[in-house]
Amino acid sequence: MSGVAGILLRQGHAAAARGPAPAVAAADIQQMLARMRHRGPDGNSWWLDTGIALGHAWLNTTDDAGPGPLTMADGKLAITADCRLDNRDELLARLGIRDRSVADATLLMRAYLRWGEACPVHLQGDFAFAIWDAERQLLFCARDHFGVKPFYYHAADRRFAFASEIGPILGVEGVGGHVSEHQISGFLAGLPDDPQATPYSDIFSLPARHSLTVTGQQVVLRRYWQIEPSQRPIGSDVPEEFAHLFSQSVRNRMRGTSAVGAMLSGGLDSSSIACVAGLQNAAERKPRLPTFSLIFEKGSSMDERPFIDAVLDQQKVDGTLIPVGNYAPFAEFERVLEEQEGTFLAPGLTLTRGIYRTAGAKGIKVLLDGHGGDEVVSQGHGHLHELANAGRWMDLWREIRSASDTYGDSTLGLYFQFLTLYGPAWRIAKLRHLANRVLNRIRRPAQAPRGRGWRDLINPDLARRTELVDRFHRAGYMPPGVQASDALSHRWILSNGYVAHAFEVLDKAAANFGVEPRYPFWDKPLVEFCLGLPGEEKLSHGFGRYVLRRAMEGVLPTAVQWRRDKIDFTANLVNGMLRNHRDLLEQLLISDASRIAPYVNLPQVSAAYARLLRQPDRAAPLDVQYVWRSASLSLWLRQLQRSGSPA
Repeated sequence: MSGVAGILLRQGHAAAARGPAPAVAAADIQQMLARMRHRGPDGNSWWLDTGIALGHAWLNTTDDAGPGPLTMADGKLAITADCRLDNRDELLARLGIRDRSVADATLLMRAYLRWGEACPVHLQGDFAFAIWDAERQLLFCARDHFGVKPFYYHAADRRFAFASEIGPILGVEGVGGHVSEHQISGFLAGLPDDPQATPYSDIFSLPARHSLTVTGQQVVLRRYWQIEPSQRPIGSDVPEEFAHLFSQSVRNRMRGTSAVGAMLSGGLDSSSIACVAGLQNAAERKPRLPTFSLIFEKGSSMDERPFIDAVLDQQKVDGTLIPVGNYAPFAEFERVLEEQEGTFLAPGLTLTRGIYRTAGAKGIKVLLDGHGGDEVVSQGHGHLHELANAGRWMDLWREIRSASDTYGDSTLGLYFQFLTLYGPAWRIAKLRHLANRVLNRIRRPAQAPRGRGWRDLINPDLARRTELVDRFHRAGYMPPGVQASDALSHRWILSNGYVAHAFEVLDKAAANFGVEPRYPFWDKPLVEFCLGLPGEEKLSHGFGRYVLRRAMEGVLPTAVQWRRDKIDFTANLVNGMLRNHRDLLEQLLISDASRIAPYVNLPQVSAAYARLLRQPDRAAPLDVQYVWRSASLSLWLRQLQRSGSPA
């Protein structure tokens, strides 16, 4: 994981009317790099020219990356890039380059020379880069297809600044750092609906699969790619084709350094990556792959030790077990907020940081992560809608009944819901009463009262000012027409704002321990392939991610390959908050409640907290989110007040 930064003095009409702008000094870019030195433990460097400065913080995770920025064409092109290109062979051939050791950043510049601002279309991999084109007097920036690599920017009449983190931009002259109410309301509602929004109103995020062209006169944002199914016909052996693409993706993400490890939770996704990577190391006579696993006390509902042990018993990986012990979710939380540069939708992040910390201390630079398997391969829930919409009621019943371990006691109720949505009109009235009786019987008593949702957490004035209801209707709910199609619902899930938000959160957390996370499931050819699969390849016999399970035959231990359950960490979060942070919660939500009063509905937060105290073992997920998000927001606002930042 490296870092990029830069400042461009814009000489457009508005800027010129205010007089000549001062030149960019070396101290300006040095200051930006200093504020993200954790991203460059292997060094940093910068490049200056008239009105432009580019900086690069360097973590050596790709052999051919080298320190940047780099120049070409007699200094007429300069680039700073945080990148790993996976289609190097294709690019070398198409660009007529025989030197196979050429750096990825140099390949980017050559691609720009050939295809101009359309060059990202021809790339595969994870990247965030900026190219200064002196001849055209423009800065061209781009971010990868899924937003794995972060890219933030500030655009004003006289100055454009960008960086891999927000902090370096906050230190640039003219950047106000005012807190965004729009982002606060989205955080409280759990709605990362705006791909450009950040916690600060005058700093923006370059969205995934977009480029940005900056000149003295304008800043133009363009989407260069849209998530679509592969156009290649599906072969006769789908699991074999999946296994090939998946294996290639794992191999690509192991390139560049021998200091590669993998997360191993015991779940299907992380175990698949660890086993495939372990086999690849063994085939190349490399040392066993280091893996890192969180372990909970035996008998705990979070205990996945039997599945972790099943993978370790294959002796293709070298496991490090990290005991969780007495989990304290708000421990080091002020430090976490500083890393994240604002609030974030990841209550379990402090656990993940423990993995990064341990891996970094053991010299790991690249950590393979199973994040995204649910989204990319898909649990196939859209296939249930397809079966109901087609009137295939017996097939629908078989799938729901087969997945009873996943859906729990609500299996019958879930079937009636589909029948009510898609069944013949004459049947609905007859069955509605029975369905309601079933649903009422299986509904847990401690769940939130009917009708209560995200709106009740948020101060109505804030919701109105930030148009939250309209935003939720546009981006917070899957449209019925989309929901009824597996292909459309799959693409909707892959395209929503949670994807890039999760990458940004994990990137910032890992960077502080000198670790670069890489995600084999988020590979462009693999995503396109999975999106083009029929629903029965995603959900069959009650097993979600069905194609992955079949592809891992003989690779995964059977117990992991065909496990249905998925660990829910809600109970761990509740117990940790109440056992270790009771005084803190009392202070944040009661004594200092005025701090968050402009943003939350205090009576609802107090009621949710009281319910957690009364029945922590039967906590409703909505109550947990009310308390965790309110406390997180209060801690961040307190941090801003102490630093003197405008709120």
